[in-house]
Amino acid sequence: MTIRGDSAMGGAGLPASLVTLVDTAITVAARVVAIGSLVALFLALGAEVVVRYLTTQGLGWPSELPNILFPWLVMGGIVLAAQGGAHIAVTLVLDSLGTAAARLLLLGMQIVVAATFFYLAYIGLAVIEITGSEIYPVTGVPASWAYGSLIVGFIGVGLTALTTFARLLMADDPRSVRAHVTEEEI
Repeated sequence: MTIRGDSAMGGAGLPASLVTLVDTAITVAARVVAIGSLVALFLALGAEVVVRYLTTQGLGWPSELPNILFPWLVMGGIVLAAQGGAHIAVTLVLDSLGTAAARLLLLGMQIVVAATFFYLAYIGLAVIEITGSEIYPVTGVPASWAYGSLIVGFIGVGLTALTTFARLLMADDPRSVRAHVTEEEI
């Protein structure tokens, strides 16, 4: 699995390998979470439809799964978008800067992103504490399970900002780091 920007890091050796390993782990984890959530939701809601059709009674628990799993699906997608450089961006100022100034701007942006998302993860712990007593009645799953996705996702985006920071330091062209290439998706 290749993360965009690997070739831009040049021959940075061990640091580049470590950054690539962390990015790969984040990407794999986010894909597993997103795909697993989607498959579980599809199967549970499909089972609910079949049981309702055959018996005119519902299973009950599948109606709670979107509340529990959809946040995990969304946060997995957000982390994957951060890894792929697919979030919306306005690059007018960046495109008008030279390489050194662009690198400084992008490094500063990654510091702000990392600080913001790690802080949001920290604040999310208070939300977990508050929602820990709320229990979904049929499944018995605490509501904090769904809110935990926010913390995990925020940490994923924060770590992605840190690996992007490292990539920016090693890259010959800072604009190539996490550059979204639509042609690669086809």
